[in-house]
Amino acid sequence: MDHDEDSRSAVSVGMAWGTRVTAVALEFAVPGALGYALDLWLGTSPGFTLGGAILGLAMGMYHVLQLPAEMARAQQNRRSPTMDGGPEQDKHRP
Repeated sequence: MDHDEDSRSAVSVGMAWGTRVTAVALEFAVPGALGYALDLWLGTSPGFTLGGAILGLAMGMYHVLQLPAEMARAQQNRRSPTMDGGPEQDKHRP
């Protein structure tokens, strides 16, 4: 993210997390549901359902495993020298 999350309101941060959780949940569910619909439409066995479920599991887990790294990056971006208790540095001095 390009902006400092501390400058956002609590509602904004909550909405961002709600969007992330919803997107991951849909990544798990939609491919399996589409596979089920294809199986009903084509009159096939649960091949498309299983394929969609496996695809949804893979996509969802990929993004779930990315969340801790994203949280760590966001926390690292929020840190500043003055928050760590270190001396405040003048950036204009050589």
